[in-house]
Amino acid sequence: MKRIAVLLFTLLASASFFPFEPVTLAAQANDNVVWIDVRSKREYRRGHIDGAINIPHGDIGHRIFVEVPDTFTEVHIYDGSQGTFAGIALEMLMEIGFQEVVNEGGYDALLEKLSLSEE
Repeated sequence: MKRIAVLLFTLLASASFFPFEPVTLAAQANDNVVWIDVRSKREYRRGHIDGAINIPHGDIGHRIFVEVPDTFTEVHIYDGSQGTFAGIALEMLMEIGFQEVVNEGGYDALLEKLSLSEE
């Protein structure tokens, strides 16, 4: 029984260190400009800005440097509503040293603004 508990603990602990999704390199795709979608993975799968990296707002502090290691990169953030969660993510990024962060608001409004249609 003790061995099972130790094995289970080991498996659970190692799962948090190894992400199950591949790291995307979209961060370098557009000349020092990165789009971050702070919605849930489920919302992101339903549609997103082409090239945007999905980092849910609650994960932004510990995942941002994996995706965007340069704090001088221009970061555009959007969420699923009115920009509230994007604003929280913006504050976090500014606190940890990112120089240029833009809150683009909600996804639907952003699609309208950019004259794009959902795929």
